[in-house]
Amino acid sequence: SSWRARNPGVPVQPIKAQAPRLLSTAKKSSHSLTKEDKAKRAKELHDALESFLHSQNVKLEAIAAANNVTFDHIKGLINTKTNYHHSRCAMLQNALVHTKSLEVNTEKLPMARLQELVKVDLEVHPLSQSEEELLIEKLQEYRELKTCGTRMNNTVTACDVNYTVDRITKELENLRDQTGIYATLFVTRGHVNDTIQSTWTTTNNSADFWQDVIQQPVADIARKYEQWACTQGQNIVERNNLVSIRKQVTKTILDGLRQATNKRNIVMNYLNYERSIILAYGVKLVGWPTDVKFVNPSSIGVISEVIRLRDTLRSGACFWKKLSKRKRQEFLAQWESRVTAGEAVLKPRKKRVDAGVSHKR
Repeated sequence: SSWRARNPGVPVQPIKAQAPRLLSTAKKSSHSLTKEDKAKRAKELHDALESFLHSQNVKLEAIAAANNVTFDHIKGLINTKTNYHHSRCAMLQNALVHTKSLEVNTEKLPMARLQELVKVDLEVHPLSQSEEELLIEKLQEYRELKTCGTRMNNTVTACDVNYTVDRITKELENLRDQTGIYATLFVTRGHVNDTIQSTWTTTNNSADFWQDVIQQPVADIARKYEQWACTQGQNIVERNNLVSIRKQVTKTILDGLRQATNKRNIVMNYLNYERSIILAYGVKLVGWPTDVKFVNPSSIGVISEVIRLRDTLRSGACFWKKLSKRKRQEFLAQWESRVTAGEAVLKPRKKRVDAGVSHKR
C-alpha cells in the first residue's frame, strides 16, 4: 500500500530527517588543521598585498612631488587599465576617433589606422579641457541622432521596425526560457500613410488570455489597435507641434500630481498653486525650468519653452516631491508672513461682467 493510504489524516508526507554526520577524532583534527592553515595563508597574502600597496603609495607620492602633479593624477595613470570597464557613455578616445573618421571619411580607413592618426595628432597638438568636452558633446549628439533620428523613407523605416521587432521577440523568448515570463507585444504603424506591417507576438500561451478574458482573439486586438493608432491622425511632425506638446506636458504634470497625492479626481491649480496644492496636499513640483514662467502649459506660446519643459519632465529632473511635516510647516510660516506683508499671494477670482447689476428674481 502507498504512504497516503497508510496515513489518511496527513496531507503531506514529511521530509525525512538527515542523520548527522559523525566524524572520527582523526578527521576532526585534520579539518581543524586544514582550516587553520587556510586562514594562515590568507593572512600572509593580505599582509603581503598591504605591504606592497603601502610601498607603492610612497613611491607614487615621491613621483608626484618630483613632477609637480597630484597624487590622484599619478594613481589614475597607473591604474587606467585596472579601473577601465566597458561603458556606453561617450569617452574621449571614442570622440577623437569619431572626429578623425569624419575628416578622412573618403579614404575609408580601418579602425587601427584611425587610432594611429589620433595618437599622432595628440602628440602634435594636445587638447585642452574645453576642446575635449566639445568633442565628447558632438559624439553624444551624433549617437542621439543615429538612435532617435527619423529615417529617410518608408522602406528604411519598415526594415528598421522589422529588425528591431525580431530582436525584441528573441529577447522575450530567451527571457521566457530563463524566467518563465508571459508577454504580449503589439507593434503597429502610427499613421495611415506608413508602410509598416503591423504585427504581434506572444510567449507561451499568452494568446489564450485575450480569448478567455477579453473575449477577443489577439489578431482582432491588433487590428483594432492599428485602427485606433491611425485614427489619431498624427505623424511624427504633428506629434511635435505646439498643441500636441502642450497636451503632453499638461497630462504628465496632472498624472504625476495624482500619483503623488493618491487622489484620482484632483485637478492642477496653477493660479493658487501654493495654497491649493502645496499647503492642501503637501506636495511640490520641483525642478521647473528657471527660464520658463510657471503658468499653465496651455498658456505658453513659445514652442522651445514647452519642449524644454517636456524634456525636463521626461528626464526626471522635474518631478513631484512629497514634503515632510517640518518642511510643510516651514512653508506655511513663510506663506503666512507673505500674506501678512501684503504680497499678492492669493490670486483673486475673475470679476463677473455683470457685477453690480441687479438681477430679476
